[in-house]
Amino acid sequence: CNVSLTWGCGDDGQLGHGTADAKVEPAVVSYLLKKKVSSITCGAEYTVAVCQEDDEVYSWGWGDFGRLGHGEPLDLFVPKSISALCGLKVRSVACGDTHTLAVTANGDLYSFGRNQ
Repeated sequence: CNVSLTWGCGDDGQLGHGTADAKVEPAVVSYLLKKKVSSITCGAEYTVAVCQEDDEVYSWGWGDFGRLGHGEPLDLFVPKSISALCGLKVRSVACGDTHTLAVTANGDLYSFGRNQ
């Protein structure tokens, strides 16, 4: 079954449950229930999910420095599609402390966040 689960510290929304509450046991990320998530990557208080079948990438959590890819440094407590990556066939994502990298099927590299 294709279910995305998160648990742990939720202070910056990185768990994707809509609150800053911690989860001591795995809990379903309900927003992603109908999505076919192929991979999830975690960074410093943020999370990115790739849905290869739909050619979509979602991010949520601590938004400082633009690391979420939405054009604004805002925290998000539920997954949000990164519009700049829609349809680009992202196959791999790497999350750092304050930046994110995404590689497409044809080898293009996209980056966003703090350039330091």
